[in-house]
Amino acid sequence: MTKKHNPVPNVYLYRQGDFDAIPGSPWVYWITSGIKRVFEELPKLEEVAKPRQGLATADNFRFLRFWWEVGIERIAFGCRSREEAIASGKKWFPYMKGGEFKRWWGNQDYVVNWWKDGMEVKAWADPLYGNSGWSRIIKNWEFYFRRGITYSFLTSGSFSARLSPGGFIFDVAGSSLFPESLEDIYLILGVLNSTLAHYILKIINPTVNFQVGDLARLPIPRKSTDRLHELVEKAIELAKKDAEEDETTWDFIVPPEWPDGIEKVARRHAELAEIERQIDEEVYRLYEISEEDRQAIEEELRITNSELENKGAESLSKKELAQKWVSYAVGIVLGRFKPGVPHALGRGRFSDDVAEKLRELAVPHGIAVLDEGHFHDLAARVFETLSIIYGEDQAAEIVHQATAKQGDPVAILRKYLSGPFFREHIKLYRKRPVYWLLQSPKKKYGLYLFHEKLTSDTLYRIRGEEYVAAKIRLLETKIDEMRKLKDVSEGREKRRLEKQISEFEDVLEDVREFAKKIDAILKQGYTPHIDDGVLINMAPLWELIPLWQAELEKCWDALEQGDYDWSHMAMDYWPERVKEKCKANKSYAIAHGLVDENELLEKNTLRKKGKKRVLEGMFG
Repeated sequence: MTKKHNPVPNVYLYRQGDFDAIPGSPWVYWITSGIKRVFEELPKLEEVAKPRQGLATADNFRFLRFWWEVGIERIAFGCRSREEAIASGKKWFPYMKGGEFKRWWGNQDYVVNWWKDGMEVKAWADPLYGNSGWSRIIKNWEFYFRRGITYSFLTSGSFSARLSPGGFIFDVAGSSLFPESLEDIYLILGVLNSTLAHYILKIINPTVNFQVGDLARLPIPRKSTDRLHELVEKAIELAKKDAEEDETTWDFIVPPEWPDGIEKVARRHAELAEIERQIDEEVYRLYEISEEDRQAIEEELRITNSELENKGAESLSKKELAQKWVSYAVGIVLGRFKPGVPHALGRGRFSDDVAEKLRELAVPHGIAVLDEGHFHDLAARVFETLSIIYGEDQAAEIVHQATAKQGDPVAILRKYLSGPFFREHIKLYRKRPVYWLLQSPKKKYGLYLFHEKLTSDTLYRIRGEEYVAAKIRLLETKIDEMRKLKDVSEGREKRRLEKQISEFEDVLEDVREFAKKIDAILKQGYTPHIDDGVLINMAPLWELIPLWQAELEKCWDALEQGDYDWSHMAMDYWPERVKEKCKANKSYAIAHGLVDENELLEKNTLRKKGKKRVLEGMFG
């Protein structure tokens, strides 16, 4: 069967019928008899828990959001059935959508518009697919909200799977499987994340794109062990700890401790790597893989013992940790994180006294300005936040590490927040930032907004006496005072004042131009609609966001051209055009509240019952 019993070097002897042991009969002549036995004797995954494709919205930009775009309060967590989802009355539901390589837990980044049982999605799909209707894109809906396992559809490295804890709708790219018991979930999850499964899946399909049918052919042991269950449970718990320290997850509590968090994260990752090594051992035993076969597998994958020990052990630098704390402090000041509030995002692990002091630093209305001496100066409040948590010396060290700058920490912070921080924030939140930096054209004046607190009054508030108008008046007063001093000064002092007046006049001109741009937006009318998503809500403000102008201007142009007429923003600015489209597009009409939603919901329910009766008739 292999070259072991063949006198001719580099020649394998294999009967053609032996290839039938592996479903699909791939041309894998090099596998050992032990691996062949696994395929011949064990049940396939599809017999235990068939992998299933979920929802393909046909328009992700419209129907999907990163969870932070709509905010935790607007998401229906924990629904266990279609009936619970409808009863919640909410529009946004957790959505599994594949994602990057991540084992055990995570990639819970998206929510989907599933308001009233997916009414808008279904109405959108019907005209696209004619008689096939929405069933072409809404697959396996009877498994929505069930607990199971999800995996990334496309992967450039090792296969990775994660627990889907229930309450999720799942995507075609975040395909899922739904074992009946928790015991089976932990067995299959442990197997899928093992080195052996990586090897077997490469036999079944050597490409980077795992299809549902490929995974279905994976052999699965008939029973698990208490040991494997315990190991998988521990792996999930450790992976969750990473999520609790990552502000882009809804599990977020607080960043890793400063400065010891680096070592603690490294130890946790090393512990997880050891747990994964033990899971590999247990999986090999379950499959009764011999030592000889194991060596062949690991040689084929070219995984050394050293690499196995360090799998997934990402390191955290001091600069990255410091930046996490600056970002956390910004979130506290802008009112996103609520220290000490049970179950709140970013609640931290502080004493009651410290938590109360931190909450008192939150600015009203989610607006903070980058303006020295202002009561709502973001830089000053961020530094005060860090000082309350760690003391002034360590707060200064955090600022210096985050920015690689030495000097006055508040001044350094103000400069960092006026540019580098916002660019990093855009990248961290995948071009859907939760904090928006509005700046004058020359960036001499700026404010941050927390988008969840944005209302139709926010720009008026910014334009008024608390911020822009007050700044203009202050600059005018200052310039007048300096001119009077200049008139009675001579020599070097006069030249100094002339230079200072010029600098202040430059700032004044910039702030006045900023005010004009705000006035122009207010004249058109601006009302944010959080359901439209961050990009569309920012688009009308594109001239106020010079650091990210091109992307937002592009979105604004698309809105003008009618590409997003499902959005409330489009209805605000071009109502006649949008209403005309709604006459022919039922999904748009639903989005804008121009149809009888209860009637549509009843029709969808009857359609589902009809499909169920057909299936029962076919299969008994």
